[in-house]
Amino acid sequence: MKNKLFYLILGLFVFVACSDDDDVVTPPDGGPDAVENKVVLNEVRYQGTDLIEIFNEGDQEADLNDYWLCLGPGTYQRIGDLTPESGNIVIPSGGYLVLAYDLPDTDGGLGLYSTNTFGDSDAIVDFVQYGSGGSARENVAVAAGIWAAGEFVPTVSSTDNSIVFDGEGNGAANWAETTSVTFGQENVLTVPVEVRSVVFNEVQYGNRNLVELYNNGEATIDLSTYWLCLGPGTYVQIGDLTPESGNIELAAGELVVLPYDMPDDEGGLGLYSMNQFANPDAIMDFVQWGAGGSARENVAVSAGIWTAGDFVPTVRLNSYSIEYDGEGDTSADWSEEVNPSLGASNDVVSPTTTFSVTIKNAVNYLNVHTFTTPVGAGSPGPLTTNGAQYQISFQAVPGTKFTPVTMMGNSNDWFLAPTDLDGIDLFPNGQALNGVDIASQLSLYDLGSEADGDPSTFPPAGTNVGPADSNPLVRLVPGRGTGDIYMTAVLDYANGDGNSAGTFTLTITAINTPDPSMAASSNNGFVITPGIAVLHAQGEPLFTIGEEDRGVGLERIAEDGMPGELYNWFTEAGSQGAPLRLSSSLTPLSPAFIYAFNTDRDPWFTQGEAISTPNGLEEIAEDGNRMVAYNYMKDFGIPVALSAESGPIGPGGSYTFTIEVPQGQNYKFGFGTMLVESNDWVVSYNNAGFPLFLEDGSPYSGTDVSSKTYLYDAGTEDDEPVGFGPNQVRRQADVNTGPADANTTIRRVSALEDVQFGKGVINSGPGVTWSGDPRGGYNIIEINIQAQ
Repeated sequence: MKNKLFYLILGLFVFVACSDDDDVVTPPDGGPDAVENKVVLNEVRYQGTDLIEIFNEGDQEADLNDYWLCLGPGTYQRIGDLTPESGNIVIPSGGYLVLAYDLPDTDGGLGLYSTNTFGDSDAIVDFVQYGSGGSARENVAVAAGIWAAGEFVPTVSSTDNSIVFDGEGNGAANWAETTSVTFGQENVLTVPVEVRSVVFNEVQYGNRNLVELYNNGEATIDLSTYWLCLGPGTYVQIGDLTPESGNIELAAGELVVLPYDMPDDEGGLGLYSMNQFANPDAIMDFVQWGAGGSARENVAVSAGIWTAGDFVPTVRLNSYSIEYDGEGDTSADWSEEVNPSLGASNDVVSPTTTFSVTIKNAVNYLNVHTFTTPVGAGSPGPLTTNGAQYQISFQAVPGTKFTPVTMMGNSNDWFLAPTDLDGIDLFPNGQALNGVDIASQLSLYDLGSEADGDPSTFPPAGTNVGPADSNPLVRLVPGRGTGDIYMTAVLDYANGDGNSAGTFTLTITAINTPDPSMAASSNNGFVITPGIAVLHAQGEPLFTIGEEDRGVGLERIAEDGMPGELYNWFTEAGSQGAPLRLSSSLTPLSPAFIYAFNTDRDPWFTQGEAISTPNGLEEIAEDGNRMVAYNYMKDFGIPVALSAESGPIGPGGSYTFTIEVPQGQNYKFGFGTMLVESNDWVVSYNNAGFPLFLEDGSPYSGTDVSSKTYLYDAGTEDDEPVGFGPNQVRRQADVNTGPADANTTIRRVSALEDVQFGKGVINSGPGVTWSGDPRGGYNIIEINIQAQ
């Protein structure tokens, strides 16, 4: 409210009546009450012909003869000494007084005073400041509560224009430039064409809440007193915002990007030259999205800059923006932009980076068993007499490779292992080895860790006691036959129950033990030591010919017949108790697809929610069909790619992709592939996605992306034992076959029972699938991303 001043009638005497009410002050003889003048500066023209208009907004006449105008020390004038251009110095209620008064052309602060005590905040009646802050009497107006420090009305764009007061408040926001000069009459706001040149150019109302303004005129426009408004109670003065880019003093042809909270689905945003939000003359530009009928639509319609009910469709993803084509005032002049260009021209094309992506089926080690105690013996030991035996049993499914290893106990570091370094196929041509002696498929290897031929350093001498081998590479022992010279190794098989794997029994029998009457040597028979049997899916599980030992425990078998160290390496658990190296299942992965998204959350699916859209998650999770998901993501306009390979991949196999991703848009990586030996499980990334660009903007390369891959249950089909369900894709009668899951939410698989290899329940709370994750997990997948 304006500062209220009381003009006391000259000659009025105040006295205290002698009565019981001695605290009441009354005028003598019942004279007139004090007069309250309510006058304001209403219009000012400070370029060309300088004029000041004062308006009496009170309900009685106001005598301004002894009022003053003041710009600062030495620049003041008593109003009674001026000749009005129009109106009277005694202004009737609702009347105007127009005075000629010299004003600076570019910036100044004008005060209206009731007395000539210009430093007294009780004397100042009204104030307006233009061009810049900090004028001589700004501090007096601030002290009086009728102005804010530093505020000012922007300098007019033409000498023909004036600035007018909206009659509402105290501040620069209540003043605006007009081309309709109306001294002596009611103010009319007609915004200059130059000022109207500022338009909305791009709006991102989803995940970032940014508004881009463009000055398509020829003059710099100060936007500090302008406003953004969505409706009653939802507005902000631009001068109170900190631009994300650009300047509020907006030069011709330049952009400014401002933060402003907006609704995600529908809204109508207005740009105003002053805070008269229902005034069509004050609205500069308008855009409406999602639906018609927003709070300020009617104002924009009255101003002729929008059509009733018209709106821009809601963006498909909340990372997208809507962009203006610079041509007109309808929704047709706006379009969705997948890669926002806030701070840059709308026709700018983001540079891209090409990424090469490999998704590998990392399933390998499936289980491990040791044979240490001879049949009938009470403690571990070697087979030193013909006919002595080791026997172990284990579960396995088709596709499993088998690598048994045992030391030649009368050597320094020789061991028997499969001749085929890929291992022995337990199901050749789909049929289990049953009653088959595999000894002839074994060969004798030199580990290269200890010098050969020295009986004094054979295992009875102690562990790891021999000198180092001059040749440290793993190699075949020359001149030696296959394992059937030394043993029989018979595999027998019993079928499973239909819900779990069948069981193999391996019986190793010594047939060529050393002659005790002869000196110990590597040529005197063969001592079969405790050993290990590894079930695996990929080749060379323990060693590579021509390379050094891997240092994980094979040396302890080859030198000392002690399989414990290697067994412990295989069975080590991660930080959350799940296996570090043993894969949960032997499974192919279905044909995969990859994508990049610039939303905060993955748009494909949301963990914890049920499938609510035809996003293709069900098709890929139940049947390995990636095309529905691929097309769903492609329709968003974001980068998406299929692998060059179209069929399922088994352990060791890979999918390869090439994807081109815009820079500077915060794109993250996502993918999907089915765990084929399940009903509706899919391997995918977490919902946050993996950033494809580092904080400095450089592209990512590496395999760390694998650490956020997880196994998800799509919640569409009831789960059956892994690898054995009749409604799983490899065994079902038709696609989309199987009873519905009682739990329809998409969730991570936190526990998996291994019925293929008998490892029992594997608990992985987060559902980890990367084979290199220190937490341990299901050890199924590895992803490698390389920027090109």
